[in-house]
Amino acid sequence: MYKVYFNERFLHFVSIGDKFESCDLILRLYGDESLDKLGKMISAFVVNEGMNELVFLCQDIDKSWKTFCKLFQVIEAAGGVIFNEEQLMLMIFRNGKWDLPKGKIEKGEDPEKAAIREIFEECGISGMQLIKQLQTSYHTYFFKEKTVLKKTFWFLMKTKDLSIPIPQLEEGILEVKWMNKIEVEEALKNTYLSIANLLKEKEIDESYRLLE
Repeated sequence: MYKVYFNERFLHFVSIGDKFESCDLILRLYGDESLDKLGKMISAFVVNEGMNELVFLCQDIDKSWKTFCKLFQVIEAAGGVIFNEEQLMLMIFRNGKWDLPKGKIEKGEDPEKAAIREIFEECGISGMQLIKQLQTSYHTYFFKEKTVLKKTFWFLMKTKDLSIPIPQLEEGILEVKWMNKIEVEEALKNTYLSIANLLKEKEIDESYRLLE
């Protein structure tokens, strides 16, 4: 199953037999769709702003997903949901929204190492201990006249580093903050849908009782 965010809207690729929530429209894919045909389906979804959710019910999800990815420039990134010993979570403020530290994976770099590097570069926080890998998120955006599909690997981490975070201003990060539960809940009112959904994952809730 794949979930792709188009700003605050999204589409699902699901296999026959998978469970999924109700949506605005369900379309059947067989895996033999041409790039042009699938591209027109995606374009129709993008321009129809009244449609928030689209499900592709796939006969062969691997083939359909592979064709879908050819419509984009695919970029891989990695980031983290980080807690310190005081059960505070690290968030950054960039582009007018609260977000989590993440960044592009360099050539030959493992996602785990990329996440740790990006957290240090964007926030000045080190000593990361990996707890587990979380869901992988997908979202689209335009960059230099290209349509990008960003695949982000997320990791649940903790650190003993209690130093004051330092925002990477050259990357547009205006603030980095350790947040308690109430502050995180307030930040979720001004974040991306993909981030809000990530922070509601069962593993985070059970491990840190952050969100109710």
